[in-house]
Amino acid sequence: MELKNTKHWCNIPKWLICSVCLGTFLFIALALFAAGEGFASANPYKFFYLAGIFLAYFFGFWPALIFIMSGTLFANFWFVPPFGEFIFNFHDLQVWFLNFCLGFTCIVLIEYLQRERYKNKLLLLIDGFLKSSGIQLLVMNQRNWN
Repeated sequence: MELKNTKHWCNIPKWLICSVCLGTFLFIALALFAAGEGFASANPYKFFYLAGIFLAYFFGFWPALIFIMSGTLFANFWFVPPFGEFIFNFHDLQVWFLNFCLGFTCIVLIEYLQRERYKNKLLLLIDGFLKSSGIQLLVMNQRNWN
């Protein structure tokens, strides 16, 4: 059986998703500013990617992807030396690309697993409905006639 509506497994309102993402972004940014340049420049992307993975688990692929992209740009501007500038040398680009690939792979896998989980949940609901309504007997009888 093919279920085409497993893409919509998150039933949380969009305004709540946006507010949680914005609150998480502000919390991480303020925590990194409070920790200082020494700590923040050594770990500029890690906290944004970790939060993006949790957002992917609860809210889906697109909020997490937007979060890690905006977090990456923000962290690169404020926490990667020279501070307050977008200057990409090869090492910075290599670190960013590796972190982005790891974060992107994690949120894609989480999205795939959430869709499969929701698909199994729908199949169990359909199976329970068929067993309780007696439609299964009609289906079984039709299979015996073929």
